[in-house]
Amino acid sequence: MKKLTILLLVAAMAATKIFAQQRVVISPQFPERGETVTVTYDPSAPGAGIPATANAVTLVFSYSNFYNLAWRMNMQRTGNKWTTSFKLANYTTFATFYLESGEAVDKPAKDRHYEVGVYKNKVPVQDMSLYKAYSLSAQMGKSPLLADKQAALYKEELKRYPGNYEAKLRLLTYQMNKAATAKEKEQFREQAHQVIADKFNSAPTVAGNMNKVTMGYLIIGENSRLDSIRRVVMERYPESALGRDIRTGVMARGKDTARQITFFEEELKKETPENTESFTEIHDVLFGYYAAKKDSGKALYHARFMTTEKENPYKVITWQQIAQTLLDNNLALDSARGYTQRALDSVRSYPVGVIRHFPETGYIYPFADDSTREAVFNKASRHLLSMLGLIDMKQGLLAAADKHMEQAVDYYAGKETLDNAEAYYTQTNNMAKLNQLQEFRKKILIEKVKKQRINRPSPPLNSFVDMKGKPVPAASLKGKIVVIDFWATWCVPCMQEMPYLQKLYDQYKQNPDIVFMIANSGARNTLADAQGWSGNKKYTFPVYYNTDPAIGDKFKFNIIPASYLINKEGNIIFSNIGFEGPEVEEKLKQQLEILLHD
Repeated sequence: MKKLTILLLVAAMAATKIFAQQRVVISPQFPERGETVTVTYDPSAPGAGIPATANAVTLVFSYSNFYNLAWRMNMQRTGNKWTTSFKLANYTTFATFYLESGEAVDKPAKDRHYEVGVYKNKVPVQDMSLYKAYSLSAQMGKSPLLADKQAALYKEELKRYPGNYEAKLRLLTYQMNKAATAKEKEQFREQAHQVIADKFNSAPTVAGNMNKVTMGYLIIGENSRLDSIRRVVMERYPESALGRDIRTGVMARGKDTARQITFFEEELKKETPENTESFTEIHDVLFGYYAAKKDSGKALYHARFMTTEKENPYKVITWQQIAQTLLDNNLALDSARGYTQRALDSVRSYPVGVIRHFPETGYIYPFADDSTREAVFNKASRHLLSMLGLIDMKQGLLAAADKHMEQAVDYYAGKETLDNAEAYYTQTNNMAKLNQLQEFRKKILIEKVKKQRINRPSPPLNSFVDMKGKPVPAASLKGKIVVIDFWATWCVPCMQEMPYLQKLYDQYKQNPDIVFMIANSGARNTLADAQGWSGNKKYTFPVYYNTDPAIGDKFKFNIIPASYLINKEGNIIFSNIGFEGPEVEEKLKQQLEILLHD
Protein backbone atom coordinates (compact mmCIF):
# COMPACT_ATOMS: atom_id res chain seq x y z
CA MET A 1 0.00 0.00 0.00
CA LYS A 2 2.87 2.37 0.93
CA LYS A 3 4.58 1.60 -2.40
CA LEU A 4 1.34 2.32 -4.28
CA THR A 5 0.95 5.66 -2.46
CA ILE A 6 4.48 6.71 -3.44
CA LEU A 7 3.83 5.71 -7.06
CA LEU A 8 0.64 7.76 -7.11
CA LEU A 9 2.46 10.79 -5.69
CA VAL A 10 5.20 10.48 -8.30
CA ALA A 11 2.60 10.18 -11.03
CA ALA A 12 0.74 13.23 -9.74
CA MET A 13 3.96 15.26 -9.63
CA ALA A 14 4.82 14.18 -13.17
CA ALA A 15 1.37 15.17 -14.41
CA THR A 16 1.67 18.58 -12.74
CA LYS A 17 5.03 19.12 -14.43
CA ILE A 18 3.63 18.16 -17.85
CA PHE A 19 0.64 20.50 -17.48
CA ALA A 20 2.93 23.34 -16.38
CA GLN A 21 5.15 22.76 -19.41
CA GLN A 22 2.10 22.84 -21.66
CA ARG A 23 0.94 26.23 -20.43
CA VAL A 24 4.36 27.89 -20.11
CA VAL A 25 6.97 27.40 -22.81
CA ILE A 26 10.45 28.90 -22.47
CA SER A 27 12.57 29.00 -25.58
CA PRO A 28 15.27 28.24 -26.37
CA GLN A 29 15.33 25.27 -24.05
CA PHE A 30 18.98 25.87 -23.09
CA PRO A 31 19.43 29.66 -23.36
CA GLU A 32 22.93 31.13 -23.38
CA ARG A 33 24.21 34.57 -22.46
CA GLY A 34 23.59 37.03 -25.26
CA GLU A 35 20.57 35.12 -26.55
CA THR A 36 16.95 36.27 -26.49
CA VAL A 37 14.57 34.24 -24.34
CA THR A 38 10.85 34.09 -25.15
CA VAL A 39 8.25 33.05 -22.57
CA THR A 40 4.87 31.96 -23.95
CA TYR A 41 1.83 31.40 -21.77
CA ASP A 42 -1.35 29.54 -22.78
CA PRO A 43 -4.16 30.28 -20.29
CA SER A 44 -6.36 27.68 -21.99
CA ALA A 45 -3.98 24.82 -21.12
CA PRO A 46 -4.90 22.36 -18.33
CA GLY A 47 -4.22 23.69 -14.83
CA ALA A 48 -3.85 27.33 -15.89
CA GLY A 49 -4.24 29.69 -12.95
CA ILE A 50 -5.15 32.72 -15.08
CA PRO A 51 -8.41 32.74 -17.05
CA ALA A 52 -8.35 32.93 -20.84
CA THR A 53 -10.48 36.09 -20.58
CA ALA A 54 -7.76 38.01 -18.73
CA ASN A 55 -7.08 41.48 -20.09
CA ALA A 56 -3.43 41.55 -18.96
CA VAL A 57 -0.76 39.11 -17.82
CA THR A 58 2.45 40.10 -16.02
CA LEU A 59 5.62 38.05 -15.62
CA VAL A 60 6.94 38.62 -12.09
CA PHE A 61 10.51 37.64 -11.23
CA SER A 62 10.57 36.20 -7.71
CA TYR A 63 14.35 35.65 -7.75
CA SER A 64 16.73 36.87 -10.41
CA ASN A 65 20.24 38.01 -11.20
CA PHE A 66 18.93 39.36 -14.53
CA TYR A 67 19.62 42.83 -13.16
CA ASN A 68 19.15 44.56 -16.52
CA LEU A 69 15.48 43.52 -16.59
CA ALA A 70 12.46 44.92 -14.79
CA TRP A 71 11.22 42.62 -12.04
CA ARG A 72 7.71 42.92 -13.51
CA MET A 73 7.29 42.55 -17.28
CA ASN A 74 4.00 43.02 -19.12
CA MET A 75 3.28 40.23 -21.59
CA GLN A 76 1.69 40.80 -25.00
CA ARG A 77 -1.30 38.93 -26.31
CA THR A 78 -0.61 36.94 -29.49
CA GLY A 79 -3.77 35.16 -30.56
CA ASN A 80 -4.93 33.14 -27.57
CA LYS A 81 -1.51 33.19 -25.92
CA TRP A 82 0.66 35.69 -24.08
CA THR A 83 4.35 36.25 -24.79
CA THR A 84 7.30 38.34 -23.66
CA SER A 85 10.97 38.31 -24.66
CA PHE A 86 14.20 39.51 -23.08
CA LYS A 87 17.90 39.32 -23.82
CA LEU A 88 20.32 37.65 -21.39
CA ALA A 89 23.21 39.90 -20.36
CA ASN A 90 26.77 38.60 -20.20
CA TYR A 91 26.60 37.94 -16.44
CA THR A 92 23.15 36.33 -16.11
CA THR A 93 22.85 32.97 -14.37
CA PHE A 94 19.38 32.10 -13.06
CA ALA A 95 15.91 33.48 -12.41
CA THR A 96 12.52 32.26 -11.23
CA PHE A 97 9.15 33.78 -12.02
CA TYR A 98 5.41 33.36 -11.77
CA LEU A 99 2.59 34.89 -13.82
CA GLU A 100 -0.01 37.28 -12.49
CA SER A 101 -3.25 38.87 -13.65
CA GLY A 102 -5.02 40.88 -10.97
CA GLU A 103 -5.62 38.47 -8.10
CA ALA A 104 -5.04 35.41 -10.31
CA VAL A 105 -1.59 33.79 -10.17
CA ASP A 106 -0.08 30.93 -12.16
CA LYS A 107 2.72 28.80 -10.72
CA PRO A 108 3.79 25.25 -11.69
CA ALA A 109 3.02 24.20 -8.09
CA LYS A 110 2.17 25.84 -4.77
CA ASP A 111 5.80 25.80 -3.62
CA ARG A 112 7.49 26.11 -7.02
CA HIS A 113 7.96 28.89 -9.57
CA TYR A 114 8.91 28.73 -13.23
CA GLU A 115 12.63 29.06 -13.88
CA VAL A 116 15.08 30.26 -16.51
CA GLY A 117 18.54 28.77 -16.18
CA VAL A 118 21.52 29.89 -18.27
CA TYR A 119 23.65 27.34 -20.10
CA LYS A 120 26.80 26.96 -22.16
CA ASN A 121 26.62 24.16 -24.71
CA LYS A 122 23.60 22.77 -22.84
CA VAL A 123 25.57 22.65 -19.56
CA PRO A 124 24.43 24.93 -16.69
CA VAL A 125 26.86 27.81 -16.18
CA GLN A 126 28.72 28.08 -12.90
CA ASP A 127 26.54 29.13 -9.94
CA MET A 128 23.28 28.13 -11.62
CA SER A 129 22.46 25.41 -9.08
CA LEU A 130 23.76 27.64 -6.28
CA TYR A 131 21.42 30.46 -7.28
CA LYS A 132 18.61 27.96 -7.73
CA ALA A 133 19.15 26.99 -4.09
CA TYR A 134 18.91 30.65 -3.09
CA SER A 135 15.66 30.99 -5.03
CA LEU A 136 13.95 28.25 -3.01
CA SER A 137 13.24 30.50 -0.02
CA ALA A 138 11.09 32.72 -2.28
CA GLN A 139 9.25 29.63 -3.52
CA MET A 140 8.97 27.51 -0.39
CA GLY A 141 8.84 30.15 2.35
CA LYS A 142 9.80 28.69 5.73
CA SER A 143 9.18 25.09 4.75
CA PRO A 144 11.00 22.56 6.98
CA LEU A 145 12.23 20.94 3.74
CA LEU A 146 13.97 24.12 2.56
CA ALA A 147 17.46 23.51 4.00
CA ASP A 148 17.63 19.92 2.75
CA LYS A 149 16.58 20.88 -0.77
CA GLN A 150 19.12 23.71 -0.82
CA ALA A 151 21.86 21.33 0.33
CA ALA A 152 21.03 18.96 -2.53
CA LEU A 153 21.52 21.82 -4.98
CA TYR A 154 24.83 22.83 -3.36
CA LYS A 155 26.00 19.26 -3.94
CA GLU A 156 24.75 19.40 -7.52
CA GLU A 157 26.73 22.61 -8.09
CA LEU A 158 29.90 21.09 -6.60
CA LYS A 159 29.56 17.96 -8.65
CA ARG A 160 29.60 20.11 -11.78
CA TYR A 161 32.02 22.78 -10.47
CA PRO A 162 34.09 21.25 -7.62
CA GLY A 163 35.93 24.52 -6.97
CA ASN A 164 32.82 26.63 -6.31
CA TYR A 165 33.86 28.50 -3.16
CA GLU A 166 30.44 29.76 -2.15
CA ALA A 167 28.74 26.39 -2.68
CA LYS A 168 31.38 24.70 -0.51
CA LEU A 169 30.74 27.11 2.35
CA ARG A 170 26.96 26.90 2.03
CA LEU A 171 27.13 23.10 2.19
CA LEU A 172 29.53 23.14 5.16
CA THR A 173 27.24 25.57 6.98
CA TYR A 174 24.32 23.23 6.37
CA GLN A 175 26.39 20.32 7.69
CA MET A 176 27.37 22.34 10.78
CA ASN A 177 23.70 23.01 11.49
CA LYS A 178 22.86 19.32 11.04
CA ALA A 179 25.81 17.99 13.05
CA ALA A 180 24.82 15.48 15.73
CA THR A 181 27.64 16.36 18.13
CA ALA A 182 29.71 19.40 19.04
CA LYS A 183 32.84 17.60 17.83
CA GLU A 184 31.32 16.90 14.43
CA LYS A 185 30.18 20.50 14.15
CA GLU A 186 33.68 21.73 14.93
CA GLN A 187 35.13 19.47 12.23
CA PHE A 188 32.88 21.05 9.61
CA ARG A 189 33.78 24.52 10.93
CA GLU A 190 37.50 23.73 10.58
CA GLN A 191 36.89 22.66 6.99
CA ALA A 192 35.09 25.93 6.34
CA HIS A 193 37.98 27.88 7.85
CA GLN A 194 40.37 26.08 5.52
CA VAL A 195 38.22 26.88 2.48
CA ILE A 196 38.23 30.56 3.44
CA ALA A 197 41.96 30.55 4.17
CA ASP A 198 42.69 29.01 0.76
CA LYS A 199 40.57 31.69 -0.90
CA PHE A 200 42.38 34.44 1.00
CA ASN A 201 45.85 33.10 0.19
CA SER A 202 45.00 32.80 -3.51
CA ALA A 203 44.99 36.59 -3.91
CA PRO A 204 45.39 38.38 -0.55
CA THR A 205 45.73 41.89 -2.00
CA VAL A 206 42.91 41.79 -4.55
CA ALA A 207 39.82 43.69 -3.40
CA GLY A 208 37.39 41.39 -5.22
CA ASN A 209 38.95 38.36 -3.55
CA MET A 210 38.75 40.05 -0.15
CA ASN A 211 35.03 40.60 -0.70
CA LYS A 212 34.62 36.85 -1.19
CA VAL A 213 36.68 36.11 1.92
CA THR A 214 34.58 38.43 4.10
CA MET A 215 31.42 37.01 2.52
CA GLY A 216 32.68 33.56 3.53
CA TYR A 217 32.86 34.52 7.18
CA LEU A 218 29.36 35.98 6.95
CA ILE A 219 28.08 32.72 5.44
CA ILE A 220 29.40 30.65 8.35
CA GLY A 221 28.15 33.21 10.87
CA GLU A 222 31.48 34.62 12.05
CA ASN A 223 30.94 38.33 11.49
CA SER A 224 33.57 39.24 14.09
CA ARG A 225 36.29 37.84 11.81
CA LEU A 226 35.86 40.61 9.22
CA ASP A 227 38.01 43.18 11.00
CA SER A 228 40.70 40.63 11.83
CA ILE A 229 41.17 39.53 8.21
CA ARG A 230 41.36 43.14 7.08
CA ARG A 231 43.98 43.75 9.76
CA VAL A 232 46.04 40.87 8.37
CA VAL A 233 46.10 42.51 4.93
CA MET A 234 46.92 45.89 6.44
CA GLU A 235 49.85 44.48 8.42
CA ARG A 236 51.24 42.01 5.88
CA TYR A 237 50.71 44.01 2.69
CA PRO A 238 50.77 47.67 3.76
CA GLU A 239 51.99 48.94 0.37
CA SER A 240 49.32 47.16 -1.67
CA ALA A 241 46.34 49.14 -2.90
CA LEU A 242 44.04 47.10 -0.65
CA GLY A 243 46.34 47.40 2.38
CA ARG A 244 46.60 51.15 1.89
CA ASP A 245 42.82 51.47 1.49
CA ILE A 246 42.21 49.59 4.76
CA ARG A 247 44.86 51.58 6.63
CA THR A 248 43.37 54.82 5.36
CA GLY A 249 39.94 53.84 6.64
CA VAL A 250 41.33 52.85 10.05
CA MET A 251 43.38 56.01 10.37
CA ALA A 252 40.47 58.23 9.28
CA ARG A 253 38.39 56.91 12.19
CA GLY A 254 40.96 58.05 14.73
CA LYS A 255 40.61 61.17 16.89
CA ASP A 256 44.18 62.49 16.59
CA THR A 257 43.72 64.82 13.61
CA ALA A 258 47.33 66.03 13.58
CA ARG A 259 48.61 62.46 13.46
CA GLN A 260 46.15 61.62 10.70
CA ILE A 261 47.22 64.49 8.47
CA THR A 262 50.92 63.73 8.98
CA PHE A 263 50.31 60.10 8.09
CA PHE A 264 48.27 60.91 4.98
CA GLU A 265 50.73 63.51 3.73
CA GLU A 266 53.58 61.02 4.12
CA GLU A 267 51.59 58.34 2.30
CA LEU A 268 51.03 60.66 -0.66
CA LYS A 269 54.77 60.75 -1.27
CA LYS A 270 54.38 57.16 -2.54
CA GLU A 271 51.75 58.13 -5.14
CA THR A 272 52.61 57.55 -8.80
CA PRO A 273 50.57 57.82 -12.04
CA GLU A 274 50.26 54.02 -11.97
CA ASN A 275 48.90 53.67 -8.43
CA THR A 276 46.99 56.94 -8.07
CA GLU A 277 43.56 55.26 -7.79
CA SER A 278 44.59 53.63 -4.50
CA PHE A 279 45.12 57.10 -3.00
CA THR A 280 41.64 58.45 -3.80
CA GLU A 281 40.35 58.02 -0.25
CA ILE A 282 43.39 59.80 1.20
CA HIS A 283 42.76 62.76 -1.11
CA ASP A 284 39.11 62.70 -0.04
CA VAL A 285 40.01 62.88 3.65
CA LEU A 286 42.57 65.63 3.12
CA PHE A 287 40.14 67.62 0.97
CA GLY A 288 37.58 67.64 3.79
CA TYR A 289 40.25 68.50 6.36
CA TYR A 290 41.68 71.48 4.44
CA ALA A 291 38.23 72.72 3.45
CA ALA A 292 37.29 72.85 7.14
CA LYS A 293 40.58 74.70 7.80
CA LYS A 294 39.63 77.24 5.08
CA ASP A 295 42.78 76.39 3.13
CA SER A 296 41.35 76.66 -0.39
CA GLY A 297 44.63 75.94 -2.18
CA LYS A 298 45.24 72.59 -0.51
CA ALA A 299 41.54 71.66 -0.53
CA LEU A 300 41.23 72.24 -4.28
CA TYR A 301 44.50 70.39 -4.92
CA HIS A 302 43.16 67.23 -3.28
CA ALA A 303 39.72 67.62 -4.90
CA ARG A 304 41.38 67.15 -8.32
CA PHE A 305 42.31 63.55 -7.44
CA MET A 306 38.91 62.42 -6.16
CA THR A 307 37.54 61.37 -9.58
CA THR A 308 40.52 59.89 -11.42
CA GLU A 309 38.99 56.48 -12.17
CA LYS A 310 38.10 56.27 -15.88
CA GLU A 311 34.91 54.25 -15.47
CA ASN A 312 33.29 55.74 -12.42
CA PRO A 313 29.48 55.97 -12.21
CA TYR A 314 29.84 58.04 -9.02
CA LYS A 315 31.64 61.00 -10.65
CA VAL A 316 28.59 63.25 -10.69
CA ILE A 317 27.93 62.50 -7.02
CA THR A 318 31.57 63.22 -6.14
CA TRP A 319 31.51 66.56 -7.98
CA GLN A 320 28.33 67.46 -6.12
CA GLN A 321 29.88 66.47 -2.78
CA ILE A 322 32.99 68.57 -3.49
CA ALA A 323 30.79 71.55 -4.36
CA GLN A 324 28.65 71.04 -1.25
CA THR A 325 31.70 70.91 1.02
CA LEU A 326 33.07 74.13 -0.48
CA LEU A 327 29.64 75.75 -0.18
CA ASP A 328 29.21 74.67 3.45
CA ASN A 329 32.61 76.12 4.30
CA ASN A 330 32.04 79.32 2.27
CA LEU A 331 35.25 78.51 0.43
CA ALA A 332 36.42 78.89 -3.18
CA LEU A 333 32.89 79.66 -4.36
CA ASP A 334 33.94 79.99 -8.02
CA SER A 335 35.28 76.43 -7.83
CA ALA A 336 32.11 75.33 -6.01
CA ARG A 337 30.13 76.79 -8.91
CA GLY A 338 32.35 75.00 -11.42
CA TYR A 339 31.91 71.60 -9.77
CA THR A 340 28.15 72.15 -9.40
CA GLN A 341 27.81 73.15 -13.04
CA ARG A 342 29.92 70.18 -14.14
CA ALA A 343 27.61 67.87 -12.20
CA LEU A 344 24.53 69.57 -13.66
CA ASP A 345 25.87 69.24 -17.20
CA SER A 346 26.52 65.53 -16.64
CA VAL A 347 23.48 64.61 -14.57
CA ARG A 348 21.74 62.97 -17.53
CA SER A 349 24.42 60.28 -17.40
CA TYR A 350 23.92 59.77 -13.67
CA PRO A 351 23.03 56.09 -13.08
CA VAL A 352 19.79 55.26 -11.32
CA GLY A 353 21.78 52.84 -9.18
CA VAL A 354 24.68 50.42 -9.16
CA ILE A 355 24.23 46.73 -8.35
CA ARG A 356 27.92 46.03 -7.92
CA HIS A 357 31.24 45.85 -9.75
CA PHE A 358 32.64 42.63 -11.19
CA PRO A 359 36.24 42.56 -12.51
CA GLU A 360 35.03 40.51 -15.49
CA THR A 361 32.05 42.68 -16.44
CA GLY A 362 32.68 46.10 -14.88
CA TYR A 363 29.85 47.98 -13.17
CA ILE A 364 26.43 46.36 -13.34
CA TYR A 365 23.43 48.66 -13.31
CA PRO A 366 19.84 47.81 -12.42
CA PHE A 367 16.96 48.11 -14.84
CA ALA A 368 15.35 51.53 -14.94
CA ASP A 369 12.52 52.56 -17.24
CA ASP A 370 12.42 55.97 -18.92
CA SER A 371 10.08 57.46 -16.32
CA THR A 372 12.40 56.38 -13.48
CA ARG A 373 15.43 57.83 -15.25
CA GLU A 374 13.56 61.06 -15.85
CA ALA A 375 12.53 61.24 -12.20
CA VAL A 376 16.14 60.75 -11.06
CA PHE A 377 17.32 63.45 -13.47
CA ASN A 378 14.60 65.87 -12.38
CA LYS A 379 15.33 65.45 -8.66
CA ALA A 380 19.13 65.67 -9.07
CA SER A 381 19.01 68.65 -11.41
CA ARG A 382 16.70 70.61 -9.08
CA HIS A 383 19.05 70.00 -6.19
CA LEU A 384 22.05 71.23 -8.20
CA LEU A 385 20.11 74.32 -9.31
CA SER A 386 19.32 75.12 -5.68
CA MET A 387 23.02 74.78 -4.86
CA LEU A 388 23.82 77.28 -7.61
CA GLY A 389 21.24 79.59 -6.05
CA LEU A 390 22.99 79.45 -2.66
CA ILE A 391 26.36 80.06 -4.31
CA ASP A 392 24.87 83.07 -6.13
CA MET A 393 23.55 84.41 -2.83
CA LYS A 394 26.92 84.09 -1.12
CA GLN A 395 28.54 85.93 -4.01
CA GLY A 396 25.93 88.70 -3.89
CA LEU A 397 24.31 87.74 -7.21
CA LEU A 398 20.72 87.90 -5.94
CA ALA A 399 19.03 88.18 -9.35
CA ALA A 400 20.77 85.01 -10.50
CA ALA A 401 20.01 83.36 -7.16
CA ASP A 402 16.29 84.15 -7.50
CA LYS A 403 16.28 82.66 -10.99
CA HIS A 404 18.04 79.46 -9.93
CA MET A 405 15.67 78.99 -6.98
CA GLU A 406 12.64 79.53 -9.21
CA GLN A 407 13.98 76.82 -11.53
CA ALA A 408 14.72 74.50 -8.61
CA VAL A 409 11.42 74.62 -6.75
CA ASP A 410 8.78 72.60 -8.54
CA TYR A 411 7.00 69.28 -8.19
CA TYR A 412 10.23 67.33 -8.84
CA ALA A 413 12.17 69.01 -6.02
CA GLY A 414 13.32 66.71 -3.26
CA LYS A 415 13.72 67.47 0.43
CA GLU A 416 17.30 68.73 0.10
CA THR A 417 16.26 71.14 -2.66
CA LEU A 418 13.35 72.48 -0.63
CA ASP A 419 15.60 72.82 2.42
CA ASN A 420 18.05 74.88 0.34
CA ALA A 421 15.22 77.09 -0.91
CA GLU A 422 13.94 77.56 2.63
CA ALA A 423 17.43 78.56 3.79
CA TYR A 424 17.72 81.01 0.89
CA TYR A 425 14.38 82.72 1.45
CA THR A 426 15.03 82.86 5.20
CA GLN A 427 18.47 84.44 4.78
CA THR A 428 17.17 86.95 2.22
CA ASN A 429 14.20 87.72 4.50
CA ASN A 430 11.70 87.00 1.73
CA MET A 431 8.73 86.05 3.91
CA ALA A 432 6.24 85.96 1.03
CA LYS A 433 8.31 83.36 -0.81
CA LEU A 434 8.96 81.49 2.43
CA ASN A 435 5.24 81.19 3.13
CA GLN A 436 4.60 80.07 -0.45
CA LEU A 437 7.33 77.47 -0.09
CA GLN A 438 5.87 76.05 3.10
CA GLU A 439 2.45 75.72 1.48
CA PHE A 440 4.07 74.16 -1.58
CA ARG A 441 5.90 71.60 0.58
CA LYS A 442 2.64 70.62 2.21
CA LYS A 443 0.92 70.31 -1.17
CA ILE A 444 3.66 68.07 -2.56
CA LEU A 445 3.57 65.89 0.55
CA ILE A 446 -0.21 65.47 0.32
CA GLU A 447 0.02 64.47 -3.36
CA LYS A 448 2.76 61.95 -2.61
CA VAL A 449 0.84 60.56 0.35
CA LYS A 450 -2.25 60.03 -1.79
CA LYS A 451 -0.19 58.01 -4.28
CA GLN A 452 1.09 55.79 -1.47
CA ARG A 453 -2.40 54.69 -0.52
CA ILE A 454 -2.98 50.93 -0.43
CA ASN A 455 -5.89 48.78 0.70
CA ARG A 456 -5.26 45.36 2.16
CA PRO A 457 -6.79 43.54 5.15
CA SER A 458 -4.92 44.06 8.39
CA PRO A 459 -3.75 40.96 10.29
CA PRO A 460 -5.70 40.41 13.51
CA LEU A 461 -4.49 42.71 16.28
CA ASN A 462 -4.76 39.99 18.93
CA SER A 463 -1.09 39.52 19.85
CA PHE A 464 -0.57 42.75 21.79
CA VAL A 465 -0.42 43.24 25.55
CA ASP A 466 -0.02 46.43 27.56
CA MET A 467 2.87 47.05 29.92
CA LYS A 468 1.09 45.05 32.62
CA GLY A 469 0.87 42.04 30.32
CA LYS A 470 -2.86 42.47 29.83
CA PRO A 471 -4.17 41.69 26.30
CA VAL A 472 -5.60 44.56 24.28
CA PRO A 473 -9.41 44.11 24.13
CA ALA A 474 -10.64 43.60 20.58
CA ALA A 475 -13.63 45.84 21.33
CA SER A 476 -11.33 48.80 22.00
CA LEU A 477 -10.09 48.67 18.39
CA LYS A 478 -13.33 47.90 16.61
CA GLY A 479 -14.49 50.73 14.35
CA LYS A 480 -11.38 52.80 15.14
CA ILE A 481 -8.59 54.25 13.05
CA VAL A 482 -5.47 52.52 14.37
CA VAL A 483 -1.99 54.04 14.16
CA ILE A 484 0.41 51.21 14.95
CA ASP A 485 4.18 51.66 15.05
CA PHE A 486 6.58 48.74 15.51
CA TRP A 487 9.88 49.38 17.30
CA ALA A 488 12.45 47.76 19.58
CA THR A 489 14.65 49.09 22.37
CA TRP A 490 17.88 48.32 20.44
CA CYS A 491 16.69 50.10 17.25
CA VAL A 492 18.41 53.52 16.99
CA PRO A 493 16.17 54.84 14.15
CA CYS A 494 13.15 53.81 16.23
CA MET A 495 14.39 55.97 19.11
CA GLN A 496 14.97 58.88 16.71
CA GLU A 497 11.37 58.60 15.53
CA MET A 498 9.81 58.67 19.00
CA PRO A 499 9.70 62.48 19.55
CA TYR A 500 7.76 62.90 16.30
CA LEU A 501 5.30 60.17 17.27
CA GLN A 502 4.80 61.98 20.57
CA LYS A 503 4.01 65.24 18.75
CA LEU A 504 1.53 63.41 16.51
CA TYR A 505 -0.07 61.75 19.52
CA ASP A 506 -0.41 65.09 21.30
CA GLN A 507 -2.33 66.49 18.32
CA TYR A 508 -4.84 63.60 18.09
CA LYS A 509 -5.02 61.98 21.54
CA GLN A 510 -8.39 63.58 22.26
CA ASN A 511 -9.97 62.21 19.08
CA PRO A 512 -12.19 59.24 20.08
CA ASP A 513 -11.95 57.75 16.56
CA ILE A 514 -8.17 57.23 16.74
CA VAL A 515 -6.19 54.62 18.68
CA PHE A 516 -2.38 54.81 18.94
CA MET A 517 -0.42 51.59 19.46
CA ILE A 518 3.33 52.16 19.83
CA ALA A 519 4.23 48.49 19.88
CA ASN A 520 7.53 46.82 20.73
CA SER A 521 7.85 44.33 17.90
CA GLY A 522 9.27 41.64 20.16
CA ALA A 523 12.31 41.30 17.87
CA ARG A 524 15.16 40.39 20.24
CA ASN A 525 13.14 42.03 23.04
CA THR A 526 11.06 40.62 25.89
CA LEU A 527 8.10 42.13 27.70
CA ALA A 528 10.52 42.99 30.51
CA ASP A 529 12.66 44.95 28.02
CA ALA A 530 9.61 46.91 26.92
CA GLN A 531 8.56 47.51 30.51
CA GLY A 532 12.02 48.74 31.45
CA TRP A 533 12.37 51.05 28.46
CA SER A 534 13.36 54.54 29.59
CA GLY A 535 10.92 56.06 27.09
CA ASN A 536 8.03 54.95 29.29
CA LYS A 537 8.89 57.87 31.58
CA LYS A 538 9.64 60.29 28.75
CA TYR A 539 6.67 59.78 26.43
CA THR A 540 2.94 59.67 27.11
CA PHE A 541 1.72 57.69 24.11
CA PRO A 542 0.42 54.17 24.93
CA VAL A 543 3.08 51.45 24.68
CA TYR A 544 2.36 47.80 23.94
CA TYR A 545 4.31 44.59 23.46
CA ASN A 546 3.78 42.14 20.60
CA THR A 547 3.78 38.43 21.52
CA ASP A 548 3.63 37.03 17.97
CA PRO A 549 7.11 36.22 16.51
CA ALA A 550 5.59 36.09 13.00
CA ILE A 551 4.14 39.61 13.16
CA GLY A 552 6.66 40.93 10.62
CA ASP A 553 5.60 38.37 8.04
CA LYS A 554 1.94 39.11 8.65
CA PHE A 555 2.33 42.88 8.31
CA LYS A 556 5.03 42.46 5.62
CA PHE A 557 7.94 44.29 7.23
CA ASN A 558 11.51 43.21 7.97
CA ILE A 559 12.83 46.64 8.93
CA ILE A 560 11.85 48.76 11.91
CA PRO A 561 10.51 51.26 12.66
CA ALA A 562 7.48 50.29 10.62
CA SER A 563 4.17 52.09 10.97
CA TYR A 564 0.72 51.28 9.59
CA LEU A 565 -2.53 53.20 9.47
CA ILE A 566 -5.60 50.97 9.58
CA ASN A 567 -9.04 52.33 8.73
CA LYS A 568 -12.27 51.70 10.61
CA GLU A 569 -13.08 48.73 8.38
CA GLY A 570 -9.84 46.96 9.38
CA ASN A 571 -7.84 47.57 6.20
CA ILE A 572 -4.26 48.84 6.02
CA ILE A 573 -4.38 52.06 4.01
CA PHE A 574 -0.84 53.36 4.57
CA SER A 575 2.46 51.68 5.45
CA ASN A 576 5.74 53.43 6.27
CA ILE A 577 8.94 51.41 6.55
CA GLY A 578 12.06 52.89 8.14
CA PHE A 579 12.71 56.27 9.75
CA GLU A 580 12.29 59.15 7.31
CA GLY A 581 13.50 62.02 9.48
CA PRO A 582 11.47 64.94 10.90
CA GLU A 583 9.07 64.86 7.95
CA VAL A 584 7.59 61.64 9.34
CA GLU A 585 5.39 63.75 11.66
CA GLU A 586 3.77 65.72 8.82
CA LYS A 587 3.52 62.61 6.63
CA LEU A 588 1.67 60.60 9.29
CA LYS A 589 -0.52 63.62 10.00
CA GLN A 590 -1.59 63.87 6.37
CA GLN A 591 -2.26 60.12 6.24
CA LEU A 592 -4.41 60.41 9.35
CA GLU A 593 -6.33 63.34 7.92
CA ILE A 594 -7.11 61.34 4.78
CA LEU A 595 -8.57 58.51 6.89
CA LEU A 596 -10.52 60.90 9.06
CA HIS A 597 -12.17 62.42 5.99
CA ASP A 598 -12.85 59.17 4.10
